[in-house]
Amino acid sequence: MVAPLVPDSALHASLLFAVGYGQTPDTQAPGLSSDMAESVGAMLDNQDTTHLIPLVKDTVRAGQQSLDQNPALTISAKRYAEIRSEFIATHGIQSSKGKQVWPVGATTILKRSGGSWNEALRAAGFATSTQQTPQGFGSARFTPDQFDAAIRAFRHDATTGNYSTKLQHYVEWRKELVNQGRTDIPSGPAIRNFYGSWSAALATASNSAPSRSDSQR
Repeated sequence: MVAPLVPDSALHASLLFAVGYGQTPDTQAPGLSSDMAESVGAMLDNQDTTHLIPLVKDTVRAGQQSLDQNPALTISAKRYAEIRSEFIATHGIQSSKGKQVWPVGATTILKRSGGSWNEALRAAGFATSTQQTPQGFGSARFTPDQFDAAIRAFRHDATTGNYSTKLQHYVEWRKELVNQGRTDIPSGPAIRNFYGSWSAALATASNSAPSRSDSQR
């Protein structure tokens, strides 16, 4: 069974939910649009979490309020995935074939926006970099685990090879692996787009050790 297409309003609500996570909206904060309230409510009902609708709506409202108060507010794909995973685990939300889980996954958001996280943010009303991003930037064919594995493996190899972890060295490191036939290594721009910055990607790598499969050359 093929899962139905997620409405754009539900995708946008997922991003607003992430930036509003853990917050309570002011009483004067505007409510959700009827389209957004309906699409999110339907998805929550479909995954047997109807009881979470009031909490989710308040959190999305808090996210929208935060965005209204701080137009420069943004969120990286990495941080989004972390918040989503925490929410799903906390409430025991189960995925199954043919059923879309809300909040939707970062990969789904990337696919809908042509592989650009910046474009996904822009469509949801967030401010983004004015720098033009090439088609396919932040490629949606990579999973969050593959992004993590790539940056961990690079940092590990940089340490053992005694070279710096600057972005240019990652580009050269990836090129070598791609020439060897590897297809699971995201590009440098995709890494930076996913984590929000190159330094954020390296910080993630420093907090975990690579598995043997991560650093297999």
